[in-house]
Amino acid sequence: PKIPTLNFPKVEPPKRKVDKSPNDAAKAEKIRLQEEKLATIAEAAQKKKEQQEAVVQAKQEAAERSAELARQRKEQEAEKRQAVAEAAQFKKEQQQAKKAEAAAAAQLKKEQQEAKKAEAAAAARLKKEELEARKAEAAAAAQLKKDEQEAKRAEAAEAKMDQAEKSLKQAKPGMTISLFGFGQKDSVSDSSSISADVPKQKNQRALSAAPRGVPTISNWKENRDGSVSGFIFGSPNFEEGESVTTSPLENDPADGIVVQTGSGSRYFLEPKG
Repeated sequence: PKIPTLNFPKVEPPKRKVDKSPNDAAKAEKIRLQEEKLATIAEAAQKKKEQQEAVVQAKQEAAERSAELARQRKEQEAEKRQAVAEAAQFKKEQQQAKKAEAAAAAQLKKEQQEAKKAEAAAAARLKKEELEARKAEAAAAAQLKKDEQEAKRAEAAEAKMDQAEKSLKQAKPGMTISLFGFGQKDSVSDSSSISADVPKQKNQRALSAAPRGVPTISNWKENRDGSVSGFIFGSPNFEEGESVTTSPLENDPADGIVVQTGSGSRYFLEPKG
């Protein structure tokens, strides 16, 4: 608050007319002294006034400085609160940014893992399809080869049959004729041949395995013409597990024995079950 200024009236000593008579000298001196006293009083009053005005001015300046300091403190506190609020907001935004970044990284990692799983599944499926295609291709090739071999054997058997028929027609009584697979996959001899080079073997001892160099026929069965049919193994002339039918046998077939055809071919009949 502004301190009011005090205004004091200026005091001046009264002017008196000086009596110039000799008798009034003492009176004039007294008046002079009174005037000096009044001047001193007036000067003191003026000085006191000035001092009071200085005090008032000092108080006013002090009040202004106090108000300015209070305003500055208020501004500083407001700035400090603003700075604290801004720092808290910045920290909050940083935390939110970190959370968002972590969530994005986790989502990216999840998507990458899912992509890898999908890629691995696709690769496995493709590999499986390729294997199946190769198997199918190999099976088709094997079937084609088998069909070609059967066609060749059928053609050869037909040719041999024609040749055998011609030989039978031209043969003289008592001659031995080898018919070489007369309608069979193996070399056979005609059952009407009079050859007696290989006698029939009876009462053979059953074996558990084929002798060395003798092909094995498994799942065999005896046919009406005395031949046997089954699946052959260990023969250089046939593929492993190929279905064959021999020419008629010279001895009775049985499990675990070696049989022989009229042309001399020998086979081990694998025991059933």
